[in-house]
Amino acid sequence: MHLVSSHARIGLRVVATLTIGALLLAGCATSQVATTTLSGTPAFSISVPLSSVGCTLNDICVAVGTSSTNVGPSAVAEFSTPKGRWLNLALPSATSPLVTSTACSGSQCLIGGSQPGNDLVWRFVASSHSIVVATAPPGGVGINALTCNELNCDAIDTNAMGIPRLSLSGDDGLTWTHPLSMPWASGDAITSLSCGAVFDCAVSATTSQHHVELYVTRDGGLTWTRRTTPNSWTSLTSMTCQQRSCVALASVGTSSLVVRSTNFTRTWTSVSLRQRANAMACSTLTSCVVVGQHTNATPWLATLSGAAPLTTSLRYVPSPLLNVACGSKVCAAIAVTTVLSMPLALYSGK
Repeated sequence: MHLVSSHARIGLRVVATLTIGALLLAGCATSQVATTTLSGTPAFSISVPLSSVGCTLNDICVAVGTSSTNVGPSAVAEFSTPKGRWLNLALPSATSPLVTSTACSGSQCLIGGSQPGNDLVWRFVASSHSIVVATAPPGGVGINALTCNELNCDAIDTNAMGIPRLSLSGDDGLTWTHPLSMPWASGDAITSLSCGAVFDCAVSATTSQHHVELYVTRDGGLTWTRRTTPNSWTSLTSMTCQQRSCVALASVGTSSLVVRSTNFTRTWTSVSLRQRANAMACSTLTSCVVVGQHTNATPWLATLSGAAPLTTSLRYVPSPLLNVACGSKVCAAIAVTTVLSMPLALYSGK
């Protein structure tokens, strides 16, 4: 919850200073610049900042934002077709909703967050282009993180005592297992959740002293094992695991690293991005898209299919990119009032 909320706070500050026109992204000296230029599209709402995005495996993406300003709508959403056309999307009625995370399976996405005193879980059904109220884990007061693969979804929420809990679903979020407490994360900000197998999950969190906590479970949350991380890391986000291999974003001061592990987070290798990354999404563990901003706050997007990042030129994107998601052949990125679709074939040479 805290990670996406920070994106929303960044977005609210940027909304007040948006300028009209396009900003052309310059490539950094340490990476190549892609010849293809990506163009952003204005979001349907400019009063509610977008904060979360997800893409199904059949390449339909959904972007959602919420606002507590009590001016205009409190929540907005839109979706894109596999060809990149964005369309407006109606949301269920909710009191003071706060969306914190989105995770997608083959043809659906779960949208998680909170409403006063309860978890908030919505389901985006790609086939009908609709969002409906979904079942939430019992007894929670807010979703912190979601992750899904083709059928299984997993959630971390917080109970009324402030203790994070892990819940698993084997039916795309229709039903949930009994939540299991994660006392090791009490008082921490959950930053990432990924389950590379049914019961094998990795969870990262940031302490109040800006240290990374990383734990893994091999039994669906019954027991947890702590992993050590470099002292220089201040956060670990956007984690994606498949079996025992994982890729994630690590923050080191004002710069970012793409970090990879082949032994279920015991050890990591890293690639420096030399820019501030806000989020990363991967279609495979070796094909990823990273979004963020340059030091002058202009937007930045890069692809990684090898060792070095490939910076992409952008136009009609007037503020930093905050979040990104990938399906099988398409990725989508969002800024506070901008959406952007990206066919992966442009960069894979397929």
